[in-house]
Order: sequence, then structure tokens, then C-alpha cells
Amino acid sequence: MDVDRAEFVIIDTETTGSRAGEDRLIEVGAARLVGGEIVDTYQQLIDPGRHVPNRITRLTGISTGMVYGKPDASEVMPHVVDFLGDAVLVAHNLPFDARFLDVALADAGLPPLQNPSLDTLRLARRLLSSLPSKGLSKLTQHFGIEVKGRHRALGDAVATAELLVILLERMRLEFDITTVDGVLGFQRRRYKDTRRVPTHLKKIREQALPLLPDRPGVYFMRDNRGSVIYVGKAKSLRNRVRSYFTGVENHDPKTRKLVRDVRNVTWRETGTELAALLEESKLIKNYLPVYNRAQRRYRDYPFIRLDTTHDYPTLSWTPRIAHDGAEYYGPLGRRGQAEELTELIGRLFKLRECDDNVFSLGRPCLYAEMGRCGAPCVGGEGAEQYGLEVERVRRFLTGQDTEAVDLVEDAMREAAAAREYEAAGWYRDQLRRLERMVGRQKTIASAVHEHHAVLVEPLAAGYNDLEGGAQLFLIRYGRLEGRADLPTDPGPDEIAALEAALAQAFDPDTLPPESHRRPDVDEMRMLANWMRLNTGGTVVRWNSDLEGGAFVDAVLEAARGTVTAAAD
Repeated sequence: MDVDRAEFVIIDTETTGSRAGEDRLIEVGAARLVGGEIVDTYQQLIDPGRHVPNRITRLTGISTGMVYGKPDASEVMPHVVDFLGDAVLVAHNLPFDARFLDVALADAGLPPLQNPSLDTLRLARRLLSSLPSKGLSKLTQHFGIEVKGRHRALGDAVATAELLVILLERMRLEFDITTVDGVLGFQRRRYKDTRRVPTHLKKIREQALPLLPDRPGVYFMRDNRGSVIYVGKAKSLRNRVRSYFTGVENHDPKTRKLVRDVRNVTWRETGTELAALLEESKLIKNYLPVYNRAQRRYRDYPFIRLDTTHDYPTLSWTPRIAHDGAEYYGPLGRRGQAEELTELIGRLFKLRECDDNVFSLGRPCLYAEMGRCGAPCVGGEGAEQYGLEVERVRRFLTGQDTEAVDLVEDAMREAAAAREYEAAGWYRDQLRRLERMVGRQKTIASAVHEHHAVLVEPLAAGYNDLEGGAQLFLIRYGRLEGRADLPTDPGPDEIAALEAALAQAFDPDTLPPESHRRPDVDEMRMLANWMRLNTGGTVVRWNSDLEGGAFVDAVLEAARGTVTAAAD
């Protein structure tokens, strides 16, 4: 009979000890499994006619008081036999449960069980040889099976049923076993006959893995139809991809399922880990692979907006960048972070927070009374000093002024000393966000529309048959405009190509984009995080006053320095 149509009844028992005949049953639990689904369950406490030892109570939670007055084994066993019917009897360490069941059946005047029987412990020993323990607790932990009532009969029976489903699927995939007779026979095979590598794994290990380069790139895992089911990136394609196909039993459940479904692996070299990171994000959103849970959709990232179109600029946050004359800083991780940062800047710097209608009234508002605004609406010192305050905010947002970090840290300490712990916690959280933001913005050091630079990263030796070199990421108006590879010792042709690429990307007559699309912002976020966390690259900044030849020379010099540093 086919496994998918067969009935399996998974049984577990709890007893007063380990010796059948001397010790007694105190609980029986069973689960009926059909087509991989539990369709029925049975559970019954049993009065053993004696005291339940304390050690058993500590293990199972079953006390003498719980079983007192319950049916004895002779009353329960006919119901167990009826529930079992003609199904395959399954248990984890079956001989233990079978001995107690047979004794109880004899006491009830019933014959021993004659059902075909299957031991999941024997299956695990043959299918999961690399695991150090095959006990039920370790296996449920390994496969992420939730046990509702460990060391209670029904809880363990249900957990064993879920384990059986996993083991049956492994036998189908690795040994092409799909019948009940095949499964029953497999548990009695010699161990050496169960060490067979699945055909698809053997093919990948022999044909794909030896060709993997020890260089950065993205890789594609495909199913039997050639569809991409997973996209990943790697600093070393060889090491990362090989890790999936070694020690498979020790992977988490999701990765084991991925390895089970993959039939082919392809890859694309990128030259640098940063390029692989950027490519991976795009590819995931393009293919939407079933095993990539994260990065499947573009999302909005908020920006801090300094509206410099007014004589007295205001600060806010926005989910979009527009070419409207304002300055934008970011992106930030989420809306809440943008709101809290805007609030914090309002506390630290005396920018006005009123709208233009209120400002035009020409009288101080509540924020001025609170000391959070210099009241430029009434003129005087507040208006005269407003430009300096805007410049302080600008320096803070570009990571050039860390005074705000010191102020927040002082406020946190003052609140803690005054036992205002909620306020101290708020300042602590803001301090952490500020430190991250200052570190990120320091690497950018400009508003989005003023961020023009070349990020230089060391190129992996052997990529595109080059003996090393540098990869250039061309950033204009905060967006990634393109990428260029430069060999270690560029000749006239390579330098000419570089000059053309830089001239096109940094054309002074090129206007800012009307808006930054979600893919642009996604790349901006990854570039900013990379520049903050990785110091191996070099940034060459561009401005419209920089003469073209000098900019090319600066980029070439940065490339040479990056190559030298990578070699060291």
C-alpha cells in the first residue's frame, strides 16, 4: 500500500517504571495519521492500583491523585485495540511501549498486538546518522517540532507523528521509498545500506561545487523545473554554497527543506561583496523566490527634510524625496525612528516648529515659551541667530558635529540621577539611534541632493581574468549611477574608459531627478550601511568646482591605495 493512503497509529505510554510486568501503565495516548495529517487522537489516564513514584510525577506531572479512580488497564485496553484497528503501529523506541501494552492486554484477556509495527527510533538511526542523539527530545528540538505536553502520552504521540512525517518524506526523497512495505523493511536494513546520498545531492556535489570560485557573487538555487527558488550573496561563493550541502542533518528545518528541493545551482560573479549585496536585493525582488522571505518587496524609508526654501527653515520627516529645493537626509530605518529623531532635534536645536500661517502672526508661540524656539517671528536675536542654528542642524545631520550626542548623554545621566527612569530610558534609546545615524551620515557628509562621490572597493583577484584591481561605485545625487572595474595597473584604454564614465555620471549640467524611486532608496540605504560598517573602501567626493582631470587623478590614486591596502 502507498504510504500516503495508509493509516498509522502512533502510540505512547507513561508508566510507573521501566520494567514491564512489575511496573504498570498510568497513561496511554495515540494519534491516527493519514496522508501526513493527524485525523484523530485518543488519551486515557489509567489507575495502576499502586502509588505513582515521585520521580515519575516529577517527570510526567502525573500524580497518584490524578490516576486514582480512573479505569484500570483491563478496561482501557479494549478501547486501545479498537482505536488501533488494522493500522500500522508506530512508537519511538517501540519495544518499550509494546512490552507494557502486551502485559496489559494479557491482563485484560486479550491476545498480543499483531499489527505491522514501525519504530521511529530505528528510522532515525538510519536516516540521521550524523546527529549525536536520536532521542525524542533531541529530534523534536532539531526539527523545530513543538511538543505540547512532553512526557505526557498524547503530547509525545503527536510529536512522534510529526517526526514520522519528516522521516517518511526523507525516505521518499533519498531512497525512493513510497510504500508501507518499503518503510517497514527500511527500519531493518543494515546501517551500511542506509548511507546512500540522494541523487540530486550527489550530482550537485560532483558537478557544481568543484567549479565554484573563491570570489564574491550571487548564487541561484533552482528546482526540478529550473525555477529559481532561492537567491543568495556571498563573499566567497565556494565557501557559502558548499555550506548548504555538507552536514545537511545539522541545518535548520527551512534550510533542510531548501536542500531537499534544489536540483541545480548557478552563480554570477560580481567582483566585490558590495556589488553582490546590491545584486541580491534586486534579484530577490525580480524572481520572488519561495525560500527568500525577506527583501521581497521594496518599501518606503523615511528621510529628514530641512525646508530651506523659507527664510527661517523648518524640519520634518517625509517618506519621499522631491526636487523642491529642500535638503533631505537619510534614509532612516522606519517611520517611528524618523518621528523620534525629529522630536529629538526639536529639543536640542531651536528651529521653529510652527507653520507659515502661525509664523506670520508675528508673536511668540508655546514652543518659544518652552525654550525650544528662538522666536524669529518677532525679529531680534532669535532671527539674527537663526542661520547659525540651521547650520548647527545641518552639521549634525551630516555627521560633522557630535555635540548633540554629548547633550543627549548628559540628559540621560541627569534623568537617571533624578530617578526619572522612563525619561532616562528614552534618552538612552535616542542616544543609540543618534550614534548610528551620526556614524552613517559621517560617511555621506552631505544632503542627498549634494551627495556626489565615487566609492572605491578592492576587486577580487581573478574576477574577469584581472589580477585584482578596484571596483568603482558612481554615486550622483545620492543614487547609484553605475559601476566600473579598474585593473591594478590601468593602461591608456582603461583610463580613457574611466574618464568617459566619470564625465557622464558627474556632468555638471545634469539636473537632480524629479524623485527618487523605491529601488533608488533601497540602494541608498544599503550603500550608507556598507560605508558605515566597512572601512576597506575609499570615498572620493565630487563637486561642480572640481576640475575633471583632477577628479580622475583622485579616483585613480584612491584605486591604487585601495589595491595596496587589500594586498597588505
